[in-house]
Amino acid sequence: MIEISGVSQVFQTSGRQSHLALSNISLTIQDGAFVSILGPSGCGKSTLLYIVGGFVAPSQGTTRVKGKAITGPGPDRGPVFQEFALFPWKSVLGNVMYGPRQQGVSSAEAEAQSRQLIEMVGLKGFEHFYPKELSGGMKQRVALARTLAYHPAVLLMDEPFGALDAHTRTRLQNDLLNIWERDRKTVLFVTHSVEEAVFLSDKVVVMTRSPGRIKRIIDIDLPRPRRRAELLLDPHYQKYVVDIEGMIDDTSEDELHP
Repeated sequence: MIEISGVSQVFQTSGRQSHLALSNISLTIQDGAFVSILGPSGCGKSTLLYIVGGFVAPSQGTTRVKGKAITGPGPDRGPVFQEFALFPWKSVLGNVMYGPRQQGVSSAEAEAQSRQLIEMVGLKGFEHFYPKELSGGMKQRVALARTLAYHPAVLLMDEPFGALDAHTRTRLQNDLLNIWERDRKTVLFVTHSVEEAVFLSDKVVVMTRSPGRIKRIIDIDLPRPRRRAELLLDPHYQKYVVDIEGMIDDTSEDELHP
């Protein structure tokens, strides 16, 4: 589904210095896989997501979705970011309907699809509320439903639950997995949380400190559907979390490549 080949990214700082954010990233993500990217702050996780989204062009290398070169944003890739990015002047229903209407879907059909998605993310009854009337967790549910309304093949999620309290974050993780189990979209998910990455993912990509390189790719061999209460008692889950925490904390390999 996604092919990243030899991608490097150089930015110009405000002082006109060159900053290498990503160095020679190569990664293949299969159709329907849930892949999380972990690494220290500033290692280029979000930059890599923006490159796949087509929001940033790589300085070197190529990126493809379904074999086609990525030249810009497209409806085949749906971003869900931490900032929600909802239209404040539109209701929940209006926000979710926006994508289908832009794609030429009739108003009646767009409304029917959107109401179904709103119910799927647990917001039935809130269709006519506005973003300012919603909690952070509810706004993120709306953002997810709005993205799903485009019917993207790929979900690009940049720390979507990072600003939420622990209880809301746990609920939304469970909801996301339930939605993913139904549709099996390809998901590329950036997070700082090792537990979140292990709980959600088929694969976890661990990156080095800046400039970001791939340090290790770990296959998460845990049964699905996943139940948090069961996994917390599973020694395999615990070992994944401990091992990956150690990879992120271990700076020795990074220091060999300043």
